Amino acid sequence: MTSQIFRRLTTTPDVMKIFSDTAMVQAMLDFEKALAVSEAKCKIFDEGFAEIIGSNCNVEKFSIADLSDKSVDHGTIVVPLVRRLIQLVASSDKSASGWVHFGATSQDVIDTAMVMQLKKAIKVLKKDILRIDSALSTLIEKYGDQVMIGRTLLQPSVPIKFEQKLSGWRSAISRSWDRVEKSASEALLLQFGGAAGNLSALGVDGEKVRKVLSNLLNLDMSNEVWHVHRDRFVALCSSLSILVGALGKTALDISLLMQFEVSEVFEKTNLERGRSSAMPHKRNPVGCLIALSAAKRVPHLLATLVDAMPHEHERALGGWQVEWVTIPDIVETTAGSLAAIAGLCENLEIDQEKMKNNLDSLNGLFMSEKVMLELSKKIGKEQASQIISEACSASISKNQHLKDVLQEDIRFMKLIDQSTLDKLMLLE
Repeated sequence: MTSQIFRRLTTTPDVMKIFSDTAMVQAMLDFEKALAVSEAKCKIFDEGFAEIIGSNCNVEKFSIADLSDKSVDHGTIVVPLVRRLIQLVASSDKSASGWVHFGATSQDVIDTAMVMQLKKAIKVLKKDILRIDSALSTLIEKYGDQVMIGRTLLQPSVPIKFEQKLSGWRSAISRSWDRVEKSASEALLLQFGGAAGNLSALGVDGEKVRKVLSNLLNLDMSNEVWHVHRDRFVALCSSLSILVGALGKTALDISLLMQFEVSEVFEKTNLERGRSSAMPHKRNPVGCLIALSAAKRVPHLLATLVDAMPHEHERALGGWQVEWVTIPDIVETTAGSLAAIAGLCENLEIDQEKMKNNLDSLNGLFMSEKVMLELSKKIGKEQASQIISEACSASISKNQHLKDVLQEDIRFMKLIDQSTLDKLMLLE
């Protein structure tokens, strides 16, 4: 597991809390409490027993360190957790202790606890999605009409409006979030199948208990046993990976626009944020760094889940267990990226004058495509391309505006009149 220091650099306190050891154990105990109540409601045992079991399903009565140590011997935390719960219940009523965890198995507890944690996490992530959407909408309204250099293969191409970049970021992030919500609605389901997925210990009462348990935990049920079919979990994490990629694209664009040689946008800084340890003049793009780090990390975590999808028969050996740390890692890293981009977009500084100056510095070269296409109507594209390419080379070598070079080219001016050239060189 990542150190707490580095972990905090890549996620948010709210999501860290959701996936903390304490929260995880409490989610497991919430399952055990709901299970006891469900079975009591279905008349499997006395409701008084369910009350005693439920009253002991409090994480404060458990030692996280002890559970952690003992889980090593069992390959799961559920065995020592259930044993401790039985001890606590037995101290009040030995008869009640015999009904703890009745009809359930470790996977029911772990999977359902994970679902409950994920459900909470998705709600937290959405808050930053809304922040990003609002911030980008504001930037579009305020700066969208600003003309800037479009860049392809890291080289100047043709003029574009800043809105094109902003709307592209916004749309990609929005589409990605829609995928997350759709896959979450399909994945966040109750897991309750007993030893091998058929609730054998509960017999004819199994389905009845499952329905009550589903209602108590406010979790939907699947129509089929899914404990060895992990496609829904993988699809959710795949959607999160795509979202992180979209956030990474935004971060990459911003970091490139922040380069000193470009200086068209800026991540808001202060005397401390982004400060270099060696070079006082530097202000590093911290938000971009976090989002780009996530974009490079999450796809590999996703690959782990995809690789682990083939589960042996009715309980996996290793494939299921790898999810326990990988899924929270993906969600936590996604949270860090979202928070970074939200803060970045809310405080993004735009230098409109620099955008204009960068355009002007190209001496009209960005209009070469438009001019070539107009000339192509007269002499064909191949010959037109040759003439305009020569003019561009002359513009660069002489540091002269493309329009001035073309005005001196007899070949060009025989075919394109001055009025047309003037129009071609205008920014629209």
